[in-house]
Amino acid sequence: METKKLKVGTFMGQTQKMRTLNGFTLSKTYHSQHMKVPKHEHEHPYISLLLFGVYHEESVISEYDIKSGSSLFRPRGFEHKNEIGSQNSFCFNIEIENGQSDNWHHLKLSNCVQFERHNLEILKIFYGFQDDFSDELLAITVEENLYHLFQQHHAGCTLGRATWVEKVQKDIRLNPERVYRLDEVSNELHLHPNYFVRKFKEKTGFTFGEYLLRQRIATGIDLMLHSAKSLTEIAIESGFYDQSHFIRHFKRFFGTTPFHYRKTVKG
Repeated sequence: METKKLKVGTFMGQTQKMRTLNGFTLSKTYHSQHMKVPKHEHEHPYISLLLFGVYHEESVISEYDIKSGSSLFRPRGFEHKNEIGSQNSFCFNIEIENGQSDNWHHLKLSNCVQFERHNLEILKIFYGFQDDFSDELLAITVEENLYHLFQQHHAGCTLGRATWVEKVQKDIRLNPERVYRLDEVSNELHLHPNYFVRKFKEKTGFTFGEYLLRQRIATGIDLMLHSAKSLTEIAIESGFYDQSHFIRHFKRFFGTTPFHYRKTVKG
């Protein structure tokens, strides 16, 4: 079957909203349940965040299920096909036009990359898109957050494998509400605390405390978007002391309250 070649701003589903900026095209697309998306490729590299739903993706190098909250980077000309699951799906897409990627050498990737679920940099861009930021503010938001996103990925790929870091990251993602003490975590891994601190920062781009806070915010966002729980319940389940503690840290990162974020993004 011939591979469909899609121009900028074109996706196989229905486009619900689109913003064209200098060097970027942002869009929100809809795919109906059980839809089979034939093999295709895109003119420009892009990131796709699955907002709701699930789909199965196949390419010549990989095959896996994509869950809501997952974000993927696909390089220019990356051939793939998809099958939507039993629910309608919605995606947020960030297309990066030719020349723009030269600003970040981290963007020069030849393969598809899957980021951690509920990546805060991509979610921050989506919030600006949904909240109808001005073109100038939205462009700045995109540039700054993509820079940080690929900087983190670059650090994780260039320092070699560190299985203990991956274990700690997984533990935090699965149990963000747990009380973590640096000396206890490093002792469990039989590592000196100073070595733990230095290597964790080198590998992830964040201190242990920063990474823990980010995962707690990410968990809160997941619960806000996919449950009807109150902010108080969400704060506790995400590992914050109380609702005010959650609101304070959330607002520091996103520049808005969880209530407004939830209303804007779900709307």
